[in-house]
Amino acid sequence: MYSKNDFGRELSIEVEKKFNVIRIARWAHEKYLDNCANLDRDTKNVMMTIIAMEEGEEFERTKEELLKFAADLQK
Repeated sequence: MYSKNDFGRELSIEVEKKFNVIRIARWAHEKYLDNCANLDRDTKNVMMTIIAMEEGEEFERTKEELLKFAADLQK
C-alpha cells in the first residue's frame, strides 16, 4: 500500500530537487499511475491536489506551501 506518508516524503524530495510547479504536478501524476491499484481514497485525493496544479494558476502552490503540505502528510 502506497500511503500519504510515502507521498509526502517523496514530494518533499521532489520540491527540493528543482522547484517547478508543472514538473512536480507531472511527477505526482506519474506516481499516481504507478501506484493507483495500491491507494486508499485519502491518498488519491492528496495526490490529485498536486496533480491539479498543472490545470491553472488558481491551483498552484508555492514552494513553501508544498513543503508544508508534504510535512503535514508525514504526521
